[in-house]
Amino acid sequence: MLKLHALRTRLYENRFELLMGSLWCIFILNILFPDNIYRGYAQAIYLPIQLLAALVLFDNRPRILRFALFLGGLLIAARALDLIFVKSLKIEMLLLYLFFFGSIMFEVFRQIAHAKMFTFKMIYAAVCGLLLIGYCGYFLFLTIEFSQPGSFRGLGPGDQAINDLFYFSYVTILTIGYGDITPKTWIAKNATVLVGFTGYLYSIVVIALIVGRAHRIPRASASPIKKPGPLLGHPPVPGQAAPQPGQAVPHPVQAAQTIQPQAESPRHED
Repeated sequence: MLKLHALRTRLYENRFELLMGSLWCIFILNILFPDNIYRGYAQAIYLPIQLLAALVLFDNRPRILRFALFLGGLLIAARALDLIFVKSLKIEMLLLYLFFFGSIMFEVFRQIAHAKMFTFKMIYAAVCGLLLIGYCGYFLFLTIEFSQPGSFRGLGPGDQAINDLFYFSYVTILTIGYGDITPKTWIAKNATVLVGFTGYLYSIVVIALIVGRAHRIPRASASPIKKPGPLLGHPPVPGQAAPQPGQAVPHPVQAAQTIQPQAESPRHED
């Protein structure tokens, strides 16, 4: 039990690194298996890794953890059925993907917003948030395209259209705008604006949070405040000892008031 608890603690401390690695696997495996990035073998490899990263991310929130575990189990079961039996995409599965990764995205946002100090983990979390926005946008565009075919202009034939929408989602949040793929229907145009605006607003807010947290870092190398040194140009007051090197010299007026003897009270003779 102690080893399991230590393992869970260590995984939670590195939760953003694990999540970022699982998201970068998407791009690496999509290059190695470029045929169909949605229904191919690449997603069957990195989907369990993403599920593990999500469970670690929700480790301190039991209710959300159970919900994420339920969605993840449905996704793995649906993916297994899709690889074996199903020959076409289903909107229900796309909505499962959207809810699953959307919950991860909002949890990353929440943890960034509640961070009190700036650390390198905030940078990892910020990268994860941006990657998740593009990934959720990809599933949103897929849902629109398969519910209303022809919603996007410039897509390739067959499975190439699926890959093109993945590319289009990240081009949109990065505000590159090559123009080779454009939304055609009204719902596709609104979805594109929503994804692009979310990515743009996220970049502004996260940069502001990181800069604000960075200014709160205690500066250990800052030198302590030194007391004012001796005032040059003022002669020593008579009766006052000469200052030692590095010793502050009081102001002449204050020194005179300090060494001035008090007047004796008059005595009354009987």
